[in-house]
Amino acid sequence: MARGITEDEVWKACDVLLLEGARPTIERVRLKLGRGSPNTVSPMLETWFKHLGARIKDPRAFAAPAASPDPVQQAAQHLWEVAQAEARRNLDDRLRDGLAMAAANVEAEKERAAISEAAAFSALSRATHLQTELENLRTTLDAERNAHLAALVQLEAAQHRAADLHSDLSAARQVVESERARADQAIAAADGRSAGAERRAALEIERERNLRAKEEKATVAMAKKFEQALKDQVSATAQLHAVEGRLSQLKTQSEHREQELLATSHQQESRLQELALALAEARGALASSAASPAWVDGIVAKLAPVVEHRAQPARAASGRAKPRKMQAK
Repeated sequence: MARGITEDEVWKACDVLLLEGARPTIERVRLKLGRGSPNTVSPMLETWFKHLGARIKDPRAFAAPAASPDPVQQAAQHLWEVAQAEARRNLDDRLRDGLAMAAANVEAEKERAAISEAAAFSALSRATHLQTELENLRTTLDAERNAHLAALVQLEAAQHRAADLHSDLSAARQVVESERARADQAIAAADGRSAGAERRAALEIERERNLRAKEEKATVAMAKKFEQALKDQVSATAQLHAVEGRLSQLKTQSEHREQELLATSHQQESRLQELALALAEARGALASSAASPAWVDGIVAKLAPVVEHRAQPARAASGRAKPRKMQAK
């Protein structure tokens, strides 16, 4: 009956294979032992792999036992262990220093990222405020344009009314001239009549005179209306000129303001791009802080010049991030 294999035998076979430069596998272990089923070897092999890392740290784990240890070998072994312990302490100190420095840099990058985000928020608020001012200025300009159009409508109405009054005055003058001519004809006819008809002629003349007086009064009233229409036209023209001057002034201010807002918008876009780069660097630093300990020595060697190189543009960016107040025109 075949004898079963033990875990110690499997471990020794794996150690031999590893020292020979071969990777321990189920088939190689079975060939090395000359027996054992795959189901039995597999869990023992997995256990060997789990403990391999801890055994590698111990230099005596794969060493063959000394046949007759002497004082020299023991002293050498002791020196070796002391050197290994000192190396481990140095490595641990370097790891701790490197991790502490990396943590400090990560915190600094976090603070720079917070400052960059605050500056970006301030720049966005300023851009929003400037946009609101531009909208208000455009609203005022539209109101002035509407007032200008209303003044033009009033001026056209006054001009039409003045034309109508002028036509009425011309018609009234024609009527007065016609009546005056008729009255003159009536007076001439009355003078040529007989004495018996003198009283009637006088009454007719008086009636004609009264009629002429009424017509003259109507003419004077029509002239006053025409004069008032001319005054209204002059007043409307003056108002139109004032509105046109105000509209031109607002248009100039609006164009100047739009140029300032456009320049400020370009500056804000450039600032946002700088802040985006600063945030990207901060995220890269945060991601690099999660690297494996195997890369700590490299980080420690490169950390100081990288931090100094990043600190200079960060300080400059922090100085530029202060919002500048725009002077009102």
